[in-house]
Amino acid sequence: MFEGDIKITGTHATFIKFLAVKSGQLNKDAVCAGIFKRYIDVYIAGAIIGMVKKLKSNTNTENDDSANILADAVIREQTKLKMLYRIAMLVDNLTLSEDERIDLAFRYDTDDDKVRQGMEVFNAYARGGIEWLYRELTANNASTTEDFLERVTVMVKEFSEDYLENNV
Repeated sequence: MFEGDIKITGTHATFIKFLAVKSGQLNKDAVCAGIFKRYIDVYIAGAIIGMVKKLKSNTNTENDDSANILADAVIREQTKLKMLYRIAMLVDNLTLSEDERIDLAFRYDTDDDKVRQGMEVFNAYARGGIEWLYRELTANNASTTEDFLERVTVMVKEFSEDYLENNV
């Protein structure tokens, strides 16, 4: 689990490229917000946001774009990814029973079929969070670096207010 490349396809790949600085470095003409340094950072943030906001998204192929998160980056972030995977398995109450969620979180690290099932749940959360990030950053017709930074400021403020409001 989390030992090789991760390939993101379709619209979600386009969104990852938009959100990462790496895209601008690879293609100087690309329009990107550049909020995250690497694709893996977008993927991790997407998974967290997807879980916190209970957002999932299916794979789509509206375009033929793809973004590869190379094994080197995945392995460097493996501890974080595994922890997030376990959390995702525990919080996902839409598709699995409590016992199935616990088993997927802690028992089936090497069973290919079970890991594939768990990874689909995890990736659905990551895609949902990535979609949310893209929508929020491009809201109000944001198109410049200043616009994107203003949107990030608003997002962080709203998240902080939601968090403080829910935990007081």
